Amino acid sequence: MNPYLECPTATTKNFTIRLISEDDRESIFKCYNDKTAVEFMNDDNCDFGFYIDSQEKMSETIGYWLDFYRKQYFIRFSIVDNATGEAVGTIEGFGGETGVLRVDIASAYEKASYLSEIFTFAKDNFHEIFGNEYLVTKAIPNAIERRQALKNNEWEYINTFRDFQDYYKIKVKN
Repeated sequence: MNPYLECPTATTKNFTIRLISEDDRESIFKCYNDKTAVEFMNDDNCDFGFYIDSQEKMSETIGYWLDFYRKQYFIRFSIVDNATGEAVGTIEGFGGETGVLRVDIASAYEKASYLSEIFTFAKDNFHEIFGNEYLVTKAIPNAIERRQALKNNEWEYINTFRDFQDYYKIKVKN
């Protein structure tokens, strides 16, 4: 199955993970307009930082992500809270032996239990979706909850990945 022709959707205990949509603009803006949340986001090797200060810029960013999806470069999934139906963050994934998992989530959800769900989803599904053998993700030193979730889920601290710091790595499910 080509995820760029038919993007998979998954449900975890608290979240539905699906392709981002322009309909997510208002709710997802709360995440990218939250300076505390943005501090924990990984914009290494990205074209721009992730703090977004207007609905128009959020719409433009979603369009950018959807354009790259259509070009089959990467998928930006929305993390939708099952209780509220609102997008509270995003996950990025792409093909290759080692995938970089970007997890951007509103600061109210920057909790080890929620992050563990997301890390487990990626570990259990990214081999099938993207063909990844390994995943890496960034967690800066003051991302205490994120680092705890990574430790709880047996991610190995490797520090450096492609000249960037604060990375963890795990072998994904085959």
